[in-house]
Amino acid sequence: MMNCMQLSKQNRRKYILDMTSAQLKTAVKSIIGQDYRINQIIEWVYVKRAISFEYFTNLPKELREQLSERFFLRILKTVKKEKSVIDGTTRYTFQTADKKYFFAVFLPAKDKNSVCISSQIGCPVMCAFCSSGKVKFTRNLSRGEIIEQILQIENDTKEKVSGVLFMGMGEPMLNFNNITSVLDSLLSNKEFGIGKRHITVSSVGIVPLIKRLADGNSGIRLAISIHAVDEKQRKKLIPNNFGFSIKDILNAGKYYLKKTNSRLTIEYVLIKGINNSAADAHKLARLLKQHNLLNPDVQVNLIPFNPITDAQFQTPHQESIQKFKNILKLNGITVNIRQAKGTDINAACGQLGH
Repeated sequence: MMNCMQLSKQNRRKYILDMTSAQLKTAVKSIIGQDYRINQIIEWVYVKRAISFEYFTNLPKELREQLSERFFLRILKTVKKEKSVIDGTTRYTFQTADKKYFFAVFLPAKDKNSVCISSQIGCPVMCAFCSSGKVKFTRNLSRGEIIEQILQIENDTKEKVSGVLFMGMGEPMLNFNNITSVLDSLLSNKEFGIGKRHITVSSVGIVPLIKRLADGNSGIRLAISIHAVDEKQRKKLIPNNFGFSIKDILNAGKYYLKKTNSRLTIEYVLIKGINNSAADAHKLARLLKQHNLLNPDVQVNLIPFNPITDAQFQTPHQESIQKFKNILKLNGITVNIRQAKGTDINAACGQLGH
């Protein structure tokens, strides 16, 4: 049992990952005067991925104890871990300090290991084909809770992560300040040091915030979720589209391309009998041409629908998927069919909600 003094100390402790390096320097100024000591702390937290202050072995014991009294290094609890027998994909269920649950996915590969991480608990967008959209939005994840997903997965797998996908639960653009703060840490050579072309932020199309992200010019890759070729069709699939039209979203994508000189992905979920006809493919090609998005830096990702609970949708037949792809290719569009990973553990695109 903790006494009152111990409880008081616990309540005063701050979550170290919620702070940027500059904020951390300010927070530890009263106990650490030397810059090199602060740099050592940053290295232990982000580069060496230490799970406890005890591991900060080049710091004096007294200083480690002071850090432990003032800060939390980890706050997420892994309550479930499932590994696919098909492809080694691993799905993590995390619990927050306030007893909320969300998910992240580890995607191993020969050339690079990626993580698909969440930005919110629940999702306010409510896409009809997505399991996350069926979970009531609770709150944004903090900067630290987003970062800790990567650190926990690295600690657990003993593998270095070299690619980050903001494609888990939630709409990243609606947690803009925390997401951009995390991007700074991912890109920093003193912290994660991940290349900008290995980081992708996916958005349903929050136009003003896509433009703000472009103006920040981090150069990371943007993926915009269209999923339909007309407004009526899109409203059926994405009930809460925040009032932005397909035209608005594609124009924002074009702005992002021009401003950042990066790459743009157009995401399109293929659902049998809804948006997968040859006519839909031709119309998608026309939309991209009309918005001057036919160039090597634009790629369409076709995502065959992954089954979820309580959704009456079906995955198109392989022949239909290939035909859709071929129509886009014949129109000069770079196109890829995303291969589902971790379907046996509900870890594929659209399945992170239960």
